[in-house]
Amino acid sequence: MIVKIVYDNKALQNFKASWGFSCFIEHNINLLFDTGGRYGILKNNMEKLGINLNSIDAIFISHSHWDHAGGLKKLKFDGKIYVPPSSNLKGIKVDEEEFLSNFISTGEINGEQSLIVKNDDKLIIFTGCSHNGLRNVIKIAEKYGRIHAIIGGFHDFNEIELLKKYEMIMPCHCTKLKRKIETFPNAIECLAGKVVKI
Repeated sequence: MIVKIVYDNKALQNFKASWGFSCFIEHNINLLFDTGGRYGILKNNMEKLGINLNSIDAIFISHSHWDHAGGLKKLKFDGKIYVPPSSNLKGIKVDEEEFLSNFISTGEINGEQSLIVKNDDKLIIFTGCSHNGLRNVIKIAEKYGRIHAIIGGFHDFNEIELLKKYEMIMPCHCTKLKRKIETFPNAIECLAGKVVKI
C-alpha cells in the first residue's frame, strides 16, 4: 500500500499547503480520502503526485466541512463517492461496513466517519479531523484486527501515550497536540507531497 498526502496545512517544497486534508491510498483499489478545502491547491498537488481522475477508483468523504469536501465539486469525479449518512453531499451513504474490498467505514459518529483499510494482517486507520473521537475510532477498528498505523487528524485527543504502541502514526491537519506527538519514535511528519509505503 502507498499513501500520498495530497492536502495538508504543511507541505514539501514545490507543493502547496492550506488548511484541510486529503490523501490518496493506492491499494487493491485507488481511493481519494477527502478533497481538502480549495480545488486549485488539490489539483496542483494531485498533478505533482501523478494523480489524475482516471487513477481514482472511488472517493471517501469523512465529513462535509469545507476543509475536507471543498475540492469535491470542481473535481467533477463521475465515479463512486462515499459520504456519511447525515451529509448533504451527493454520494453513496455508508454505515459501519466493508463498502469496497478491504475498505471499511467506521460508520458515522458525531457527523464524521473514518476509514479502516485492511492490508494483509494489518489495519490502517485514516481520519479526517477525529471530531468523532479518536478513541471511538480505534475501538471500532480493533474489532477487525490489529491496528498497524493511524494517519490523519487527531483533533483534541490527549491520551497520546496510547499512540506509541502502533508501528506508525502520522498526525496531520487538525491535531491539537501535533508537535508533541511528532516527537514519538513511531511518528512521521505529515506534509502535502509526502509519499509513504506501508
